[in-house]
Amino acid sequence: MNVEELLTTRFTKAIKKSYSQPPLIGPKWFHYSGKATPPYFEFTGAGRMAKALASQPDRVAKKLVQNLDLSGLDATVEIKADSKIYVKLNSLPE
Repeated sequence: MNVEELLTTRFTKAIKKSYSQPPLIGPKWFHYSGKATPPYFEFTGAGRMAKALASQPDRVAKKLVQNLDLSGLDATVEIKADSKIYVKLNSLPE
């Protein structure tokens, strides 16, 4: 499994763990930039999820990050002002 598939799977699990009735997840909400330095993965769906869940985007983003499994990854997570979640990969997993 490559990094993009791994993080997409882990974000999907975090969404399901965070919300018992999660909204449909769009594939365009996941972006991987493996050629950037450092490489990063971006989840852009917190705003759309918040709208569907009648919540605030920052609350949705924080809840997803709390439930996101980053074990085995040398990564840092940042929630941007627009509630996009960036996972910066300090090194790629083997």
